[in-house]
Amino acid sequence: MSSEAVIKRTFAPAALVGHVYARERGATTAPMPIGNVLELELSHKEEVQTQPDMTQLGGGVHAELRRVTDVEIKMKLADLNVTNLARASLGTVTGVEGGAVAGEAHKVTRGGILRTAHIAPKNVVVRKGNAAGTATVTDEEHLNVSKGDTIALDHPGATNVVIRAGDSVATATPLTSAGNYTVDAAGVHVDATAPGVTNGKGFWISYEYPTVGAAVPAAGNWEARAAGVFVFPDAAGLADDEDVTVDYEYASYAVIEALTTKAKELELIFEGLNEADDGKPSIVEVWRASQGVASSIGLLADKGFASLPVSGAVLKDDTKNGAAISKYYRVRKL
Repeated sequence: MSSEAVIKRTFAPAALVGHVYARERGATTAPMPIGNVLELELSHKEEVQTQPDMTQLGGGVHAELRRVTDVEIKMKLADLNVTNLARASLGTVTGVEGGAVAGEAHKVTRGGILRTAHIAPKNVVVRKGNAAGTATVTDEEHLNVSKGDTIALDHPGATNVVIRAGDSVATATPLTSAGNYTVDAAGVHVDATAPGVTNGKGFWISYEYPTVGAAVPAAGNWEARAAGVFVFPDAAGLADDEDVTVDYEYASYAVIEALTTKAKELELIFEGLNEADDGKPSIVEVWRASQGVASSIGLLADKGFASLPVSGAVLKDDTKNGAAISKYYRVRKL
């Protein structure tokens, strides 16, 4: 079909689905998909001025002047991923790598939560008192180890260290210390000429380390939750205002600090496919869109899925030049 035939084609019902891609304006990286978009809309607002017809009875309009005042884009996002949430809350994103915490101090309130410094704590140990003791770590993972590396262990003061090296925890084999590694307060030092070490392999390290305080059993006292450690109202082994420490591990996670930056200007691509017309493509490219803060961010609801409604202005892009070339957006379709 020729382009002239496409332009003259009358039958064109529309029911579009497709991907939306975005990148910050001015970026040279490829636009990235933003996830499932439930609604996408461009809207125009215009100012209309009319001149009355004073030449005859009954009035009327002699002339009119129309000027577009705003072009707005609206989206309802189904995927509340980190990027979408950060853009919608004018937030700054940082990443926190997984690790372990020893001896994090807290004061107990029974029926309340001990909010840990990191989210989703696992392998939690709650301790109280000042009695000296020891704890055991089994197969602490350290990947991509090379000769000459120093490995900082999650807990200081390691003794009775046993290292297994290999491609996975299931297939790793014991590594003798002689000629391969030494252990001190800084961690495990891999010898620069370690004959038993192959660069790039993983280490799984088991050891003992000193502790302060007696472990409080979880049963009947506390449970680990996503935001920390919840102390039961009738905890038998813990008392109000009692000082405790918490040891735990945590996975890598993202932090979004809301309302800490300005609105992002984005370049958007809608890769539409027309379900009502044999899947024909309809590509909409918005050169410069300023995404505003979300009107709401759904956190709890009695049913259904949360969504993220966002809107913004389509702004003039002065880098687009030429006769009949839009500085705002364009549509290309079959």
